[in-house]
Amino acid sequence: MTLSASSRLRAPVLAALLTGSFATTAHALVKFNDGHDEIFVTGTAGIGYDSNIYAYDGGDGDTTYNASLELEYRRKAGLLGVNADLGWNFSKFQEFSSEDFANPHARLELTKDSGRTTGSVTAGAKRESRADSAINIRTTSWEYDAGLNAKYPVIERYSLTGQLAWNRRDFQDNFALVDLNIWSLSSDLFYVYNSQRDLFGGYRFRVTDTTADTQDIDHAFTVGTSGKIISTINGSARVGYQLRESNRTDGTRETFDGFTSVVSATWSGLKRLNVTGQVSSDFNTLATDVSVSTLAAGLDAQYALNARFSLYAGTGVGRTRFLGTFGSGRRDTYFTWNTGIAYTLNDHFKATLGYTWFQNWSTLAFSDYTRNTISLNLSSRW
Repeated sequence: MTLSASSRLRAPVLAALLTGSFATTAHALVKFNDGHDEIFVTGTAGIGYDSNIYAYDGGDGDTTYNASLELEYRRKAGLLGVNADLGWNFSKFQEFSSEDFANPHARLELTKDSGRTTGSVTAGAKRESRADSAINIRTTSWEYDAGLNAKYPVIERYSLTGQLAWNRRDFQDNFALVDLNIWSLSSDLFYVYNSQRDLFGGYRFRVTDTTADTQDIDHAFTVGTSGKIISTINGSARVGYQLRESNRTDGTRETFDGFTSVVSATWSGLKRLNVTGQVSSDFNTLATDVSVSTLAAGLDAQYALNARFSLYAGTGVGRTRFLGTFGSGRRDTYFTWNTGIAYTLNDHFKATLGYTWFQNWSTLAFSDYTRNTISLNLSSRW
């Protein structure tokens, strides 16, 4: 079972998604072992303007110059498949040079797609610099994660899945923030309802420890469906009930409960138009050691004008409730929309131009702000 772990869901940066989809069609730079092993190299360069790089009321804006380099290794042979990525993201700020970064990232995935038991093992590490809208500062952190996913068919129509995951976020040069260490264990029982739809029910147990010696324990019980939801809409929908227990170093214990959901659906009723919708609701722990409840929804569309040009647009809304004594009754609500155009010359070159508008309304005046971003990105993959 997979539930959202992000503090809030926004309309995606579709330029990046379009670049990612471009990756699936390019021919490998190097192939060997009868084509079973492939190596790809992707480079990107871009320029953008962000009107509020710190994500708070009255925050400064700046122009940024961005670049990235990605090396990918793919192996599809034998019992195990291998996906390995190694890359770097670079950004230079025109005025606020102290925010410049060169962040590496690496990821390894081993997959088993044949035999009675299938699944994957994953591990990754990345350094990330970003504006955090929930705590209203720019942060730099190392994030490490590892996971084990398995699926086992019990009898003809029933199968059992299990997931074990670990995630750690270590904030750099900011002693006011707490580091997060998250363990989760979950399982689902799947039932093949028909050839187009599966039904499932599951449970997730999650523990979040912080360097302030506080602990949040979550229980989530969910049911859902995957495959064809209705007519020309495909995806997955999971809904249920969750309970959180927060334990503080002063002995304070607080409990929260509520609705949880993860819904992602795509409508492809027209040949040139794809529409995807997402809804998520979950508990999370912020770097300020505060529990929050998030509810968010987004809708994105992509329309192919012809073989080379495509238009995209999206919108999203969300609400964040800061819970308990330390949440101080804070409530945030946001609305965002984005639009842009993508140009594909061939398998090796793509360009995207996009704009995003974001408005956050908060009961905390410091967190009530508007943010506009515009970006031009060029990508080449070999």
